[in-house]
Amino acid sequence: MIKRSPMTAFFVLAYALTWAAWLPLALRGPVYGDNLSYLHLLGGLGPMVAALVVTGLTSGREGLRELLGRIFMWRVPAGWHLLAWLSPVALYLVAAVVVRVGWGEWPLLSQFGKSTEYPQLAVPLYWLANIFFYGFGEEVGWRGFALPRLQKTRNGLTSAVILSVFWALWHLPLFAFSGGMSTMGPAEVFGWYVSLLTGSVLLTWMFNGSGGSVLIVAVFHGMLDVAITSPSPGDLSTVMGAMLTTWGIFSIRFLIPQPRKK
Repeated sequence: MIKRSPMTAFFVLAYALTWAAWLPLALRGPVYGDNLSYLHLLGGLGPMVAALVVTGLTSGREGLRELLGRIFMWRVPAGWHLLAWLSPVALYLVAAVVVRVGWGEWPLLSQFGKSTEYPQLAVPLYWLANIFFYGFGEEVGWRGFALPRLQKTRNGLTSAVILSVFWALWHLPLFAFSGGMSTMGPAEVFGWYVSLLTGSVLLTWMFNGSGGSVLIVAVFHGMLDVAITSPSPGDLSTVMGAMLTTWGIFSIRFLIPQPRKK
C-alpha cells in the first residue's frame, strides 16, 4: 500500500504515531505541569517521522536527500528569515496594543515566551522545543512531504484547503486534553478551523515563496506557537488569531494562478 499510495500511507502513519503518544493525555484530561505533559511535545513528531519513513520506503536515498535538503534550506532571501523569526513577535506586540486600546489593559508582556504547560523548561529551551517538536515535527510532514505532492496536480490554494482538512483532523485528540480546546463550543470549533484553514494558506505561500524551505515554515510555526500560547488574558490570543486569519486571506491571491497576458 505504501508504494501504491504514499499519501495515504503518510496520513495513516502520521495519525497513528501522534495519536498513540496523545492517548494517555486524552484519557487523563486537561492537567498541565507534570511529566506526562511532555507526550504532547512527543506527539508533534508524528508527521515528520511518517514523512521520513514513507519517503525512504518509496523514494529511497534520493528522496530522503531531497526532503532533507528542504529541511535544511537556509539559503533563502533574508526577508523570509525575518518573517519566520520576527513576525510572530510583531503580531504579539500589535495584538497587545489592540488589547490595550480596546479593553483598557496591557497583556502580561513580561510573560511573553513562557509556558504554563511546561513550567519546568527554561524559556530558551521551551522556544527550541516548540520549533523542533511542533515546527519541524509538523512541517516536515505537512509542507515538506504532503504539499509538494498535492501541488503536482493542483494549484496552491486548492492544495492548502485539502491539506487543512487533514491537518485539522490530526488535532482531534487535543479537544480532550488541551486546556483551550477542550472547552470550545461548536462556534468556537468552527472559528478554530477557519484559522487553521487560513493558516494553511499562509504557510503554503511562505513555503512556495521561499523556494520550498521547510526550515522557514517550521521556524514560523514554532515561533507562532510560542507567541500565541504565552500566558495572557484570553483577548490577546483571540486578537492574534483574527490577525493571522486576515493575513491568510490576503495570501490567497499568491496561490491562485494568474491568467497569462495576451
